[in-house]
Amino acid sequence: MANPGRTARKFFEYLIRKGPKETARRALLRFGRKRLEKRYVRSLNLPEEEKELQRRTQFSRKVLFSIAVPLYNTPPELLRETIASVKEQTYAGWQLCLADGSDAAHGDVREYCEQAAREDPRILYRKLDKNGGISENTNACLEMATGDYIVLFDHDDLLLPNALYESAKAVCEKGADFVYSDEIVFESPNREKVIGARFKPDFSPETLLSNNYICHLTVFSRKLLEKAGPFRKEYDGSQDHDMVLRLTDVAERIVHIPKVLYLWRAVPTSVASDISSKTYAIEAGRKAVRAFLKERRGTDAAVESTEAYPTLYRVRYPLAGEPSVHAFLWLGSKEKNAAERIRALKEKTSWKNWTVTAVTEAAGRTGRAAALAEAARNAKEDYLLFADGIPEALTEDWIEELLMFAQQKEIGAVGGKLLFTENSVRHAGVILGLGADHLVGRAYYRVDGDSAGYFGQMAVAGNVSAVTAECMLVSRAKYEAAGGFPAEYTDALFDVDFCLTLLGMGWRNVYTPFALLRGGKAGRYYLELGKETPSYTEDAALFCKRRKKELETGDPYYNPNLSLRYEDYRIAKE
Repeated sequence: MANPGRTARKFFEYLIRKGPKETARRALLRFGRKRLEKRYVRSLNLPEEEKELQRRTQFSRKVLFSIAVPLYNTPPELLRETIASVKEQTYAGWQLCLADGSDAAHGDVREYCEQAAREDPRILYRKLDKNGGISENTNACLEMATGDYIVLFDHDDLLLPNALYESAKAVCEKGADFVYSDEIVFESPNREKVIGARFKPDFSPETLLSNNYICHLTVFSRKLLEKAGPFRKEYDGSQDHDMVLRLTDVAERIVHIPKVLYLWRAVPTSVASDISSKTYAIEAGRKAVRAFLKERRGTDAAVESTEAYPTLYRVRYPLAGEPSVHAFLWLGSKEKNAAERIRALKEKTSWKNWTVTAVTEAAGRTGRAAALAEAARNAKEDYLLFADGIPEALTEDWIEELLMFAQQKEIGAVGGKLLFTENSVRHAGVILGLGADHLVGRAYYRVDGDSAGYFGQMAVAGNVSAVTAECMLVSRAKYEAAGGFPAEYTDALFDVDFCLTLLGMGWRNVYTPFALLRGGKAGRYYLELGKETPSYTEDAALFCKRRKKELETGDPYYNPNLSLRYEDYRIAKE
């Protein structure tokens, strides 16, 4: 159960800050979300004919899943449900490895497990000599395991009946060596009392460094485990995050199943309920991310908890040297006091090795795309920065925050968080397929700028398919390698097209909220990027032609269970 005091405090803080009208609107939205979540949970009940069809399915290979469940003083009624959820699997190729570190006062755990093992030979039970903690107890499960793939499963959670079937399908049909699914956190004992339905993106390395979004269900090959190594006791409390970072770093085929296969039970003492019950997990998570970056990337990065939530992390990468930056500010027509406002922007910006060029319609009568492309063509600086108008810097190190990602060899374009003057979100990355015309839409468009977003997503750095020239930094070398902004466009979607080119070339694009800017009035803009321009129809037609494949495939960083009509990550009604 969530902390009621904390919830009430946040409610009243929001009421004071935003007023009753906005608070009521937000409450109605939350009510609508909960209703959709409950309906989604009910839809998870597979018809018997579908279960039977799955039971009869023959895959190209027989995969044995070893389900690792470390036990510690597990309440018998919860353990029964957990084991029952395994026995109800429509895929029969499994073994359940139970390593029990319970104390002497909880002998009922041993009695029940031994009885279960007698009834089903696929259930393996081992009473540990002592409780070694979550990592060592899980390693004991791994020692018992003989399967091709390992499944991580908490001792009081539930698998849906098709969890292993879908995992076997991913292994056999897609060659996956690491698999993860969507999940639901529910308030025990009622699985329909949803705390949150977490619909995840496809593999997102920068998001994973910011928080363990993968979490449950996690399935990985034995060969992958041998490469990554076992669980490490020094990361107890965030041992799964440490393990997932190491596993995905050496994985060859990571598959995300965009279906809920795992029900995460929240009880008063669980992390799913309230992180304050296990504060050691916060430092363990920061430590795991720091260690991963040092051991696997050779990077000494600082890792801090964000203000939004302690287990959402801000990674501060060291900058290499003092690279030069050329900023191109698209003014369209001449703006009042432009020189004075540019001077104010430079005064509020801590990075000094940068040049600013104002780009106007007079410099490019063929449109914004061609004007910016022409201006950038002559740049000699190491990095190119694009912005719409003359924004106000809300964090003085905003250029450094963009640079720390753009300097990394795997990263293409980096976009910051841009607010409208009334502090609602103008730019936090974009989503393919979002909006009335199913082209491209703004993530969190006009959502409260103080919001952390869906599962904290807007409060941390993470991967996106594209950012826009409203706030974008990219190295000149990568900009030129990708061919620059395609000048065939007039005013809209050229920047998104460019980002998709970067993505197709193997570079990941990143959104970071720590480069925070403000500028522009919301009344000037529409949901679909560029619709404020008269040439949008032509640009949209060109984008559809050039990016037909990407639009048909869908945005890899936006879950298909989420609505394409709304920009706030609510569940799709369809």
